[in-house]
Amino acid sequence: MRRHEMIDLLTGVQSSKHNYYTELKTTVDELKKKNSQLEMINEVMKSFTADFSVTDMLQNTLITLKTVYSIDRISTALGNDQKLVMSYVYPEQDTYLEKNTLFPGAGSLYNNVFVTGQYAIYHESNTDSFFEKEGFRHLGLVSVHLFPLKSSGKTIGVLSLGSRSSLEFDEEDKSFFLHLADQIAVCMENARLYGEVLAGKQRWEETFRAVSDSILIIASDGTILSRNNAARLDWPLEIGQDIRPIMKQASRYTEDPFQKTIATKSPQSAELNHGNDIYDCSCYPLFGPDESIDAVIIYRKNITEKRLLEVQLMHSGQLAAIGEMAAGVAHELNNPLTSIIGNTQLLLRTQSADKQIKPLLDDIDQCGKRCMTIIRSLLVFSRQGNFSFKPCSLNDAVNEALSLTRRQIEQQHISIDIDLAPSLPTLNGNLQQLSQIAVNLLMNAKDAFKSADVDEKTIFIQTKIDGDSLLLCITDNGTGIAKDVLNDIFHPFFTTKDADSGTGLGLSVSFGIAKAHGGMLSVETMQGSGTTFTLTIPMSDERL
Repeated sequence: MRRHEMIDLLTGVQSSKHNYYTELKTTVDELKKKNSQLEMINEVMKSFTADFSVTDMLQNTLITLKTVYSIDRISTALGNDQKLVMSYVYPEQDTYLEKNTLFPGAGSLYNNVFVTGQYAIYHESNTDSFFEKEGFRHLGLVSVHLFPLKSSGKTIGVLSLGSRSSLEFDEEDKSFFLHLADQIAVCMENARLYGEVLAGKQRWEETFRAVSDSILIIASDGTILSRNNAARLDWPLEIGQDIRPIMKQASRYTEDPFQKTIATKSPQSAELNHGNDIYDCSCYPLFGPDESIDAVIIYRKNITEKRLLEVQLMHSGQLAAIGEMAAGVAHELNNPLTSIIGNTQLLLRTQSADKQIKPLLDDIDQCGKRCMTIIRSLLVFSRQGNFSFKPCSLNDAVNEALSLTRRQIEQQHISIDIDLAPSLPTLNGNLQQLSQIAVNLLMNAKDAFKSADVDEKTIFIQTKIDGDSLLLCITDNGTGIAKDVLNDIFHPFFTTKDADSGTGLGLSVSFGIAKAHGGMLSVETMQGSGTTFTLTIPMSDERL
């Protein structure tokens, strides 16, 4: 031994150095452990995102913890309506209690931690009996540490850390795991709230899509932001498309409810025409924080069938009134007409030799019989209350209509060409209603010549068979129909005639009758050349 070593030993300097380095090493180890714990919390927290998977989170947490602690299993049990249920386990093969298994209120180590909010530990040497003990033994867990998951001062669940070897935590470790459990609890609570918000958003979107009427969300500049399925099918508009030109076209007979909503900042409604359909359209403003309009909700409901039904009901009421009036007129006129015709025929037999009187009597007889025919036709035509279907002839419907309209048409110097198919089969329908369609089409054809500069005014009536359908075509060589109103002619109350000449009900009622017979009413026109209306009725109908 050298001299200076002998002196250090005798004076105690060597011993002090040894203690100093031992304490320094301990302090460095503690600092390393704290740094490791902070890094673990940081790594665990980094794995949390709003849409994270809890299983993935437990996996990341376990992998990080295993770098310092001999932990083999991690699980969480969460409170649900004041009851604790098993929620997630990692590794998943270390599952003993199935997910959503309810922990009993008494005799459960987990539930005790959930109720008291206090840390608990299990060792295999523990002789106490509790609910989870069999599971711990089955999984081969020697030590299980249970920490409460607390968020905002409230225990929301239990974090379990299991080891297949004896694992003890000192106070510093417990403090670390309690802090880690708190962080996990906050993240899981945030994830739960995010899930509720997401579920609410999905429910609203499903409701939005499930509505059978069209709903669109439109930006204040007219750009389509969103739409439901009904709008996509009923109104083929794309996201990002400007709706204003279409709204302007659809609202050509009224004020544009979208522009009016933007201008007034209040809900607006209007009845719009789009194609051959009628829509009840309502617009509702969506306001931004500065009370400016961010967007407009457009709600659109197809009311075409409803309007047609209303018109037919109103028209039926009018016809019923005409029928009552016609019955009264017929009753009052039949007797004098019978006398006039009878006496005229008696005079014809007695004065047949008088060449001056006989032509006058013949004229009286023919006019009397014509009056009888007109009265009978009016009675038949106005008897619209009975909509029963039975075999009838489309040719008979045309003849019935001609008996009422031929004279009016011919007085306007319009010739009528008729080509009725002689072998036309009967159809199952209502003769009076089919006659009504023919009358409406013939009167419209007559009116088509009012402003027409045509030398030979002609109405051509044709019936024929086309495949499985019967057709009635009525063609005039009048003025034709303008393109800008062609889509509106079947709309109720739409008319291009003077207020004294048309009600706008004829074509809409005819359209409804055609649909009631399972058929359709179509139009082909060329402005300045004429128009053809075609009634199509199927021969093989279910009513047959």
